[in-house]
Amino acid sequence: MEFFFKKIIEKLKEENIEIVDIASDEYLLISTDEWENFEQDVEPIIGSLEDDSYRLLNTKKGDVPFTYVDFDRVASLLRAISQEINPP
Repeated sequence: MEFFFKKIIEKLKEENIEIVDIASDEYLLISTDEWENFEQDVEPIIGSLEDDSYRLLNTKKGDVPFTYVDFDRVASLLRAISQEINPP
């Protein structure tokens, strides 16, 4: 995993991307306990990139520990950055 995260940082630096303005805040998320459930309809959760960023910054400051929920937060931010830089 370290290799992939280094590659992400290298790619952003290579393209001189320091800040990405993300147009929207809210996104739909399927909780991890339901994302492999193909038998029934799942109810997506509304996530907030602003909230994700705030909580991740608190882990950076050392105010709270980094948890596995933060993996989802990082993934959501990476997805939003990807969509903003390379839209569908």
